[in-house]
Amino acid sequence: MAIFTRFLPGQKAPARSDNIEEAANWQRSTSLFSPAALEYDLVAQLTYMSALATANVGRENLFEKTAELGYTTSGYFHRVHLVAQRLNYDYARACQLVADATENDIVRSLLLRFSSSLSSGEPETVFLQRETEIELDKYARKYERDLESLRKWTDAYVALMVSVTLVVVVSLVSMMIYSVGTAFILGLAAVMIGIAVLGDWIIYRTSPVEPKTHRRKNKSKTQNQMFAVARVLLPAGAVLGAVVGLVFSVGAGMIAAGVTVAPVGVMAFIDDRLVDQQDRDISTLLRSLGSIVGAIGTTVTEGMERINQRSLASLEQGVKRLHVRLRSGIRPDLCWDRFVEETGSELVDRSVGIFWDTMKLGGDPDAIGYLSSLFALKISLLRENRKLVAQSFMYLMVPLHAVLIAILLFVTEVMVIFGQQLNNINSQQVANVDPTTTGGLDVNVLAFASPNIGFIRGFALIVTIVLTIVDTWSPHATAGGHHHKVWLYAAVMLVLSGVTLVAVPHIVGGLFSSVSGGITSTAANGTAGAAH
Repeated sequence: MAIFTRFLPGQKAPARSDNIEEAANWQRSTSLFSPAALEYDLVAQLTYMSALATANVGRENLFEKTAELGYTTSGYFHRVHLVAQRLNYDYARACQLVADATENDIVRSLLLRFSSSLSSGEPETVFLQRETEIELDKYARKYERDLESLRKWTDAYVALMVSVTLVVVVSLVSMMIYSVGTAFILGLAAVMIGIAVLGDWIIYRTSPVEPKTHRRKNKSKTQNQMFAVARVLLPAGAVLGAVVGLVFSVGAGMIAAGVTVAPVGVMAFIDDRLVDQQDRDISTLLRSLGSIVGAIGTTVTEGMERINQRSLASLEQGVKRLHVRLRSGIRPDLCWDRFVEETGSELVDRSVGIFWDTMKLGGDPDAIGYLSSLFALKISLLRENRKLVAQSFMYLMVPLHAVLIAILLFVTEVMVIFGQQLNNINSQQVANVDPTTTGGLDVNVLAFASPNIGFIRGFALIVTIVLTIVDTWSPHATAGGHHHKVWLYAAVMLVLSGVTLVAVPHIVGGLFSSVSGGITSTAANGTAGAAH
């Protein structure tokens, strides 16, 4: 019998299959650069199923509505539903068949346990509530382990960047002692870039994977403003930085680009803070609303009138608008969708989906309010722990980046000044010293020790740009959240690099002006003595 399959967006598969194992062999791919939030989606999916089961819906509706969620785990339950409906298997047997064809150990174990529960006659509400609490606890423990690993890797990243910069500085200084060759320095630069990129990738892969802003077409007011500003300032920052860099200097171009894109990052951080507040307060709303509706046996709209909306903090205005829309007779689905869109939060989207989708089907209000609020509260508390690690790392990376760039450019400018003085002395001695005397040996030695000034400055500029890029991405990968947050990190790092590129040459020139004058005077006296 043919089985027509429906895959999630981005998945390619044959339109039909005549083999039961092939039909159940749906896998959600996880690439090296785009990890899937499978554990997070599985917890949300189980919470939804547990709340839906309180409505006493049939197994067919339970699996069908679960498959419509669109999470990375929804395809497995969609397969179970297809196998049961199209091949006339019971759901216990369908769960076992899909589990046997599943490569993911977590999902396979869950489906096998579900199969055993269904075949034994255990109520779905009992099994799903137990599995939801267990998976929430397992997810929290894994999240904490990931955070501890992330904390270790951020410490290692700091040591790695210090070591890489130190090696680069030593290699530059070695050019004053011995001609190591351009190929060796360029190879060292390639190794440095590879190590820095590898450190960023490790931090990105170690960080917990969880979407923070929803993927709906309509966004919150702050997000719409942020996108509108980004469409103007991001191209303007690139153009302005390039023009200023060509007209004045690279450092001035970095400063101009950083200042231009900074508003986008600031707006992203403001929106991120609002999303965090709403994620924290949605648990209070759902728990209170569920308990009120369950206690007095009324509708959600009437129960909302009994909530002290001042206790909802960041959601107070949104709940007021939601209440007005519900009382105006607008379709409840549209009202709740609009409420979710105005928050801009993925956690609010999932929590409200768990609450409202199961309430309108006649589920137990107390159980639904408890489950949806428990899911939201657990995720919100875990994100607070992640924020602590991310903020500590960000506060460390900003001064560290400035210090590393300043040291690199300071050593570079010292070498440039020293090389210029050596070239001046060489020129004077070549013009005035008799080549038959021992002074000829000094000319050869000084010429041998003179570095390539143009290469040194170009190499230092490349290293500065690389450090700016990797030091921008690492705090963003640690913190997570909306991708536009990266522009604030980029603005800070660009401004620091630009100020350092502009200021350090002047500072070094001022510090060594007296030394340069002393060297020039000594060289002039030596030339005059040789003339006499």
